[in-house]
Amino acid sequence: MLELQAVSAEQLEAAWSGAATPDSWRGNLRDGVELTIRWGRDGDLLFGYGAQARYLLDPAAERLLCAPADPKSLAWQRVLLSRVLPVVAIARGHEALHAAAVRTPAGVVAVAGASGAGKSTLAAELVRRGHGLVGDDVLVVGRGADGVVAFPGGAHFSLEPGGADGLDAEVLGELGGKIWAVVGEPASEPAPVAAVVLLERGEGPVEAEGLPPSPLTLAPFMLGLPDEEGRDGARFALYADLVEAGRLLRLSGKGSAPELAEALEQAVEAPAMAAVGERQ
Repeated sequence: MLELQAVSAEQLEAAWSGAATPDSWRGNLRDGVELTIRWGRDGDLLFGYGAQARYLLDPAAERLLCAPADPKSLAWQRVLLSRVLPVVAIARGHEALHAAAVRTPAGVVAVAGASGAGKSTLAAELVRRGHGLVGDDVLVVGRGADGVVAFPGGAHFSLEPGGADGLDAEVLGELGGKIWAVVGEPASEPAPVAAVVLLERGEGPVEAEGLPPSPLTLAPFMLGLPDEEGRDGARFALYADLVEAGRLLRLSGKGSAPELAEALEQAVEAPAMAAVGERQ
């Protein structure tokens, strides 16, 4: 279990062991605010979200201190759920893939792709069709009794205006030109990964095709900690097992979200049904 604790900026600063190196990882989020991640001298991990919030993970990765400038703001809460907690999961030994994901009868299906490809829009359409939301932007995976499993990442969606229409969802507010919503019945238990789908928009008709099961295909979407050492081998071994046990697909074309969802369902469910028939 991870304990979340709200504290003041002064309390967080007092708990921070100090920077282990002069450098930190830096990246701009979609809202234009910079996210920083820095290791502490004692192995703690400090996150900065511009001037809006700081978060501190203790060396045991058991407690996360949160110090928002405005506790009522939705922005720091969204960053906590979509950016900070996945990195915490990595610090606790799991891996994370930049992908939206839903749970289907065949298992968890992850949708990876370039920024702006429409991962969240496709995931929302799949939720409309009865599949449970596993994660909107980042999928946390790890080893379980059933092989490589995906862990639920929460009920929150970041969607284009109007993207929550037809969903059993509550709109919490608007952030950076997008709406932030929470769905009513997300997936709640870890489950095996049935497929990873690379979403590539193009001008042609919608098409789903199988890809060779190589973890290198997923490398651009793998997330990690700054300045980490010695994890590449174990990380690629886990993703190799993932694509061997499940399927790696490419979904391409100019079609609408319903058309893409239909093609994805057919590509994932048909092999699953065939496997059931063979066992019988």
